[in-house]
Amino acid sequence: MSNGRRRAAVRPGGRLLGTALGAVLVTMLAACSAGAPSLRTATPEPPAVTSSPGARTAPDPAALAAAARTAGAVATSGEVSVTVAAVTMPVAVAPHDDGSVALTITVAARGGSNLGTASHPVTAVIAAPPGLRFAARTDRSIVVLGATGAVVGALLPVVAVDGAGARLGAELAVRGSDDTVLDVRVEPGSGGAATLVFGATALVSARWGEREGGRSLAVVPAHWVRAGSLAAQGALWSALIAAEPDADSPTMHDQLTCHALGAPDKDAWNLEPWRPEVDSFTLVATRCNP
Repeated sequence: MSNGRRRAAVRPGGRLLGTALGAVLVTMLAACSAGAPSLRTATPEPPAVTSSPGARTAPDPAALAAAARTAGAVATSGEVSVTVAAVTMPVAVAPHDDGSVALTITVAARGGSNLGTASHPVTAVIAAPPGLRFAARTDRSIVVLGATGAVVGALLPVVAVDGAGARLGAELAVRGSDDTVLDVRVEPGSGGAATLVFGATALVSARWGEREGGRSLAVVPAHWVRAGSLAAQGALWSALIAAEPDADSPTMHDQLTCHALGAPDKDAWNLEPWRPEVDSFTLVATRCNP
């Protein structure tokens, strides 16, 4: 089914498997898949405030957010766009074959930013378009919510490395009470880069058929969803029940979550509405199809 029908609200009370069970699933089933190659790179000039000729300093958070909305780099996936402004260097925007977009932000050397905290200064901000807002998930991924509360997009956890390739602490954080702005906070080091993936086209296809004695829905998620995160799972579930309302049930939701955690590389995730709703350990033991 088309991804353009993904506006239906997320099922109230939808449940996710716990982190510990996710580890069990990964042990029992397949490993995570790798990201898709990029197609092109755009590097719009970032906003800056100059205190003297030739000097370049970071704007305050409000100015940076305003600059993101008016002149930031635009990242578009499906029908959803966000804008990004970095404190110093341009932002590289690289669309992927699976409909997602990779954002790469230059990380300033230690002392290069005066925003955020000393341990994790703000490297960039991301602004939502009018009518949409951000919400954080416990794994540091971010969902983009529509006016009805439906998940219409997702930002995967940010990954940052220094100039030598060592990992840096990094996070996406909703800007205080303003849930239309995200701070990209990165531990300063000897320079480097922070990369994150934005996606709003989570579902490739969903087709009903007969399998193992009953009706079955074969779900093919977008490649970026297979990389994992609670936000990606939320985007996929929202897209699925928009495309196939008959899939909106607790057992289908649990089977989908189980496959996302434990079998990301499987070609299609087969979900059966007639299967019983069971506890999480039974779900794991039956390889997601109790």
